[in-house]
Order: sequence, then structure tokens, then C-alpha cells
Amino acid sequence: MNKGRVTLPITRYRNAVDVSTDDALVVEEPLEIFLNGNPYYLTMRTPGEEMFLALGYCFSEGVIDSMNDVSLVHYCGEENGNRIEITLDPKGQAAKGLEIKAKRLTTYSSCGICGKELVEDICTKLCLREDDVRISICQINDMIGNLEKCQQIFPQTGGTHAAGIFDKDCQLLAFAEDVGRHNALDKAMGKLVFNGKINEAMVAVMTSRLSYEIVQKTGRSGVQILVGMSSATSLAVELAKNINITLIGFAKKGWGNIYTTAKRIIL
Repeated sequence: MNKGRVTLPITRYRNAVDVSTDDALVVEEPLEIFLNGNPYYLTMRTPGEEMFLALGYCFSEGVIDSMNDVSLVHYCGEENGNRIEITLDPKGQAAKGLEIKAKRLTTYSSCGICGKELVEDICTKLCLREDDVRISICQINDMIGNLEKCQQIFPQTGGTHAAGIFDKDCQLLAFAEDVGRHNALDKAMGKLVFNGKINEAMVAVMTSRLSYEIVQKTGRSGVQILVGMSSATSLAVELAKNINITLIGFAKKGWGNIYTTAKRIIL
């Protein structure tokens, strides 16, 4: 049984004709992340790979840099439950001067925030990208094809996003699929953090649109090229430009819009 999808009875209509049938839906459930025994974050996600999601989220938020900052990560109660507990290493937390504040949010929102100030604030926490990766259009095509082959829930439900992270040779390092695009990226990054390979991340490919949050998350790693199969937002482009990430939107096989740092792409 695939815990990422569920089959339910529906009525399907086509040209004023209805028929009773079954349809596969992606599963969406809440996940709570606790840090040092305290509630930290609540998100809606597709069940599976919860520990990677929690580690990836903490990495993208700057709470941890590697597994050296983590004393323990585990499910609260039964395995594959809806709560993950992370205990931070006291020495690492003290060295960073971390003050953990709860973020009990289910979505991101830019409403009421000045875009310029937001980008400036994020840039102070992110390093400028190196500029030593070059990839071809053919390699982008191959990565998109690789991502599509890895998807198991989307072909059945049409309701998930996928994220793939690749090395400098465009070899797949980590893949994840989730109802939320942010969760998919966090899960993939969490796998790299867990396995000590986050420094090998050079290219990220998303099936979704590219928002500033996605650029921010990839910006915490060494990713130099971020590819999305949908649109990019203006704030995403501004942030990518400021930290020297190559941003490509509307990517399909042989197609794409390069918004920033086009010299990394061999046409």
C-alpha cells in the first residue's frame, strides 16, 4: 500500500454524462517538528520521510549546518507518526547563539513585507555562490527526465511536487516528492544533510514554480543552478541575482527561461 495516496469513490462527468468510479488522491497530513522538546513548526505534508523533512527544514532555516549540530532525531510515538523530535547539540546551539522561536505556520506569505528589505535581510545570512559550474541544455533535459522517472505519486494523483538535487556532474544525489513544494525540497536536502553530502549539491530541479522561499532554501547549500518547470517570481529573481544563483523557469526538454547568470548554461 502506498501511504502517499488513497483511492476514493467519485462521480466523474464528461460532456454532461456522469459515471461512478474511483480516483487516486495524494494524502495530506500535518507534521509537527519539535526542537529540544518544544513545538517549533507545523506543516502539511505527504506522509513519508518525515525525519528528512525535519532535518532539511532546520537546515534551510539555519538552525543546523550538519548532523554535528544534532544530538538526536526520532519519531514521537510510533514510527511514521505525525511528530518529529529533534534534540540539538548544546555546544552547537550555544556557539550560534540560537534562540529557538516557534513557527507554527502551515504556509509562507509575503503579504505586508517589503520585498527589497526581505531580500537584503536574507542575503546577509547567505553566502555568494561560487561560479565554477557549467552545464548544457542536454544535461538539463536529462535531469528533468530523471526527476520525472523518480515520481511515483504524481502519475497516479497529479497532486504532488518533486525536487531533485544533483552534483556538479548532474548526477542525482537526492530526490523527494510531497504535496508541498517546500516540503519536497526540504526532504531532499534533509537526505543530504543526514548523509553528509550537502556540500556536493550544485544543481536543484523542481517541478514547481520558483518563489523566493525556494531560492532561500537552496541558497543555504552550495547550489549554483536552480531549475523550475513553472514560473519564477520577481522576488525569486532578485534574490537569485543577489547571491549569484542561475535561475531557470518554465523548463521543459529543450526549453527554458534563464533569468539570472546565464553564463553557467551552455547553449
